[in-house]
Amino acid sequence: MRTRTILLTLVCCALAMSGCGDDDPDDATDAAASTPAAAGDDQEAEEAGECEPVNADMEGDADQVVEVTLSDFAFNPVSMEVDAGTVTFATTNEGGSVHEFAVLPGGGDVPFVEEGVPDEDALEAAGAFEMEGYGPGGTCNATWELEPGEYTLFCIIEASDGLTHYEKGMAGSLTVRG
Repeated sequence: MRTRTILLTLVCCALAMSGCGDDDPDDATDAAASTPAAAGDDQEAEEAGECEPVNADMEGDADQVVEVTLSDFAFNPVSMEVDAGTVTFATTNEGGSVHEFAVLPGGGDVPFVEEGVPDEDALEAAGAFEMEGYGPGGTCNATWELEPGEYTLFCIIEASDGLTHYEKGMAGSLTVRG
């Protein structure tokens, strides 16, 4: 009998709480404001929130940490120089859209099949690597072992107009000194 009473009380509390909520339209914690659709105009926003750190187990071995701000539609700094070795990129998304941090060895332009459609096969063949996109206000780290050379930084998240963020100017350069 006591177990049934406890279960009934829990069910009633759960039902009562499901009807509770803050009806204040000015509340900054409104669930709609944190959904991918409200985060920006990205079609890729379905995954918009969670940071997926890259090589977090290597962070402690990093020779350098570079802070990078992702915004709509730029990297800051746009041009970076680091020494060869293990480098952690500590990124912060200050934009209103989902952004990724991708790296193309060899520098140069990101290859496209046609406007708005990156050539994924060519990027893979060139050895491009990335930190997956994450939502506005988030931070995320990526650690890689970098060889000397030139690299292009880019974001190829697709915006609602069909262009990628790269095509809208979200590109940068990285020089890795030997």
